[in-house]
Amino acid sequence: MSDSDSISTQLNTRGRWPIFIAMCVLAATIIYPLFFVVVTSLRSNVDYKRDPFGLPAVWSVDNYIKLWDEYGVGRAFLNSLFVSMSAVTLILIFATLAGYALAKLPVFGAKYFTATFVSVMLIPGPVLIIPIYLVLARLGIVGDYAGLILVYLATGLPFAIFFLTLTFRAIPEEILDAAKVDGAGFFRTLWSIVRPMGASGIATLAVLQFLGTWNELIFALILIPDAKMKLLTPTLASIGKRFVTDQPLTSAGLFITALVPLLLLTFASKYIMRGLQVGLSR
Repeated sequence: MSDSDSISTQLNTRGRWPIFIAMCVLAATIIYPLFFVVVTSLRSNVDYKRDPFGLPAVWSVDNYIKLWDEYGVGRAFLNSLFVSMSAVTLILIFATLAGYALAKLPVFGAKYFTATFVSVMLIPGPVLIIPIYLVLARLGIVGDYAGLILVYLATGLPFAIFFLTLTFRAIPEEILDAAKVDGAGFFRTLWSIVRPMGASGIATLAVLQFLGTWNELIFALILIPDAKMKLLTPTLASIGKRFVTDQPLTSAGLFITALVPLLLLTFASKYIMRGLQVGLSR
């Protein structure tokens, strides 16, 4: 190895250290809050007040049992899972159809539709609470999961269609033309060609939409007043009393809420990175 190659290798190694240190700091800022929440959830409130940043004197799962028995977290968990999966499924179906049409079919004013979706995305959700509530009240579906799923569908579709439109534009026209020559129709092409080639973008969208509906609070709190039908986030928001904070119990609720998104992000991280790369490249 020549001297120039040795110097170049040393410079490259030195240049990696700042990146490595920055990545370690970033990892610590992500892992430590999760570790703190888990440890705190396994403590009693008295033990936590004695030393908030210490380890538990006695490790206990009483907070999780209390959430299950007194607050009905198990039922709320299943309710949230049902609503989120239903909303995401509908969003993916409609967004896939619309995104493919806007990306590959000769739709009149396709660019204006895309610009409209971007504009709608800029409207804050809380601004729409009163008109949405009045519309659902006239339809008689306030307090029904159908109304909440409809709201999630309406608020999630603009971004979903915009995202999949960009994703499907990356599919080469030659492949779609070959499918047409072979006699493939609209739905056959969509299912056999577009869906597999856009799988990373669709998976990314599914994860993002699921996280949004899973963590949403305002609409779930207002539109579902029945205690037995409440979702997870409104249920956990009711923990404790005014001016009284049970931090270990709250931490247990936070961990339960974060458990599904963490598992989802862990298994879908590969698809998310691919989908985001496709979106950025467009």
